[in-house]
Amino acid sequence: MIDAKILELGVGVIAAVLIIREVLSFLGKHQYKRNGNGNGSEHAAVMKDHVDDMRGDVKSLRDKVDDLHEWHNKKDEDGVFNWYVRRSLEDAIKDLGEKISLQIQIQTKIVQHMERAEQRYRDKRTKADERN
Repeated sequence: MIDAKILELGVGVIAAVLIIREVLSFLGKHQYKRNGNGNGSEHAAVMKDHVDDMRGDVKSLRDKVDDLHEWHNKKDEDGVFNWYVRRSLEDAIKDLGEKISLQIQIQTKIVQHMERAEQRYRDKRTKADERN
């Protein structure tokens, strides 16, 4: 338990360090351009491109979340969410399957008894015909 927490903490620290390093690298490059070795309009254009990219990503993510919400928010005629299966319904279906299996067994036995009765009837008919 403690090992898992330490591992999670270690992974979090590594991710944070990598993110901070990338942000500082990005800011350092653009600070260099803005301080005279590049012009301010290039910096503004680069920043605008990054902001536009982020807006597109956020819009795409928002659309996906909205679609997921729409799927999970649908209900049936009874007002129950479609993705939710009631435990009672699951139990009823299992019970129905067991009863169908039992009915098949009973019907098979009935057919076997009827076949034997039919064979006895045929045997009696044959014996009766032989006597006549």
